[in-house]
Amino acid sequence: MEFWKPVLDTVIITPSFLLLWTVISLVLLAFLLLKKWRFRWFVLAVAAVAVGAALGLGILWYCVYVDNTFGEPLLPDVWFWFPAALAAILLAVVNLRGGRWWRSVTAVISVLVFVATAAFQINASYGLNPTLGSLLNINTASPVHIAPKADWREYNPKEPLYKTWVAPVGMPAQGLRGKTPVQIPARHSGFPARWASLYLPPAARVKNPPLLPFVLMMMGQPGSPSPIGIGNVADAYAKKHHGLAPIVLIVDQLGDPTQDPLCLDGPLGKVETYVMKDVLPWARANLPIMQDRKHWSFLGYSNGGVCASYFATKYPQDFGSFISVSGEEFQGSEKPAQTLATFFNGNQAAYDAVKPRNIMLAHGRYTDMTAVYTAGSKDPAYTAAAHRSMATARQVGIKSYFFSVAGAGHVGKAFEGGASAAFSALYPLWGLSPS
Repeated sequence: MEFWKPVLDTVIITPSFLLLWTVISLVLLAFLLLKKWRFRWFVLAVAAVAVGAALGLGILWYCVYVDNTFGEPLLPDVWFWFPAALAAILLAVVNLRGGRWWRSVTAVISVLVFVATAAFQINASYGLNPTLGSLLNINTASPVHIAPKADWREYNPKEPLYKTWVAPVGMPAQGLRGKTPVQIPARHSGFPARWASLYLPPAARVKNPPLLPFVLMMMGQPGSPSPIGIGNVADAYAKKHHGLAPIVLIVDQLGDPTQDPLCLDGPLGKVETYVMKDVLPWARANLPIMQDRKHWSFLGYSNGGVCASYFATKYPQDFGSFISVSGEEFQGSEKPAQTLATFFNGNQAAYDAVKPRNIMLAHGRYTDMTAVYTAGSKDPAYTAAAHRSMATARQVGIKSYFFSVAGAGHVGKAFEGGASAAFSALYPLWGLSPS
């Protein structure tokens, strides 16, 4: 792993990186097109490109409009790069006929380049995997060092932390992002979660760190428990508040990024048991965090957003607030009929019982609970879902906010923009800033 770490840590979403791969692909494409200056070859090459592009568009059309494979509309980049890749690949295939060996080798290499280029471009448009390692689902982060428990310092619990905290000389300017010191043991659940990540703000990196608010977080699907995006948001707030920010523990609710266990105990694993009986006790015992529910929040993005709503509303004794960033309205909301049939064996009552809206209504009046819902201004479906969820939350006494992230869709800047807006609402609640 150490040998490959520099390669896996390569940032793959920068314009220069994407331009390089695009240029290489275009050069190879030109080479494959200019096999012979003959009309017959030209017709064959053009036909291969046309068939490949049509095949790509047909596959996407079926997935989006017939099968609803992805549960939401696709970005324009997907509609371009996927058909373009198939067109280029089919051109490479026809180059394998009747050519010299070195042209055949180049054609095979070109296929790999075309696939990589399309994957990099589509990934960058969604903005979820900043490095090659994260795209390949390989966590290369180093374990985070946490100050010994004997060094933790609890300030006056009757006063907000911002009033009593004085940043010491030499405090790091930025927070620390990486793996948890050990993989959180799944003793009770047996859930095969991927390695969790941590964000420690500057205030947690000093010799005697104060007990800080705690945020439990989940990303979307597909996605990985990466601390990069939330670290950017928290560092910006810490810079304005003398190094104060919540400690964020990013955990995996998927196990396999191609599957969705719905954050429940079910056929794909015991995620709920993992969170409540494995993760939370580990956090209480190993992190310098405040222990009262007021300073605990559950943050989730997209698939993780419905998890945040589910856990916080079902376990209000543990969480005083939750943040749903572009969150799904309920588990499996993108394909409810399939979810009902495959996960709940057709039991509609069991399915309805786990939906956050119904959990809130069944619980009745909440006291001292805050919810923040966010969605991109160009994400109408999730904006409508957020407003419906917020209406129910307010109906049962949950103090609720909605923030629209200007210019954002469901991906890209929707996460950091939404999380940042949520922090602005919750910083006073956490005692990290004045009201």
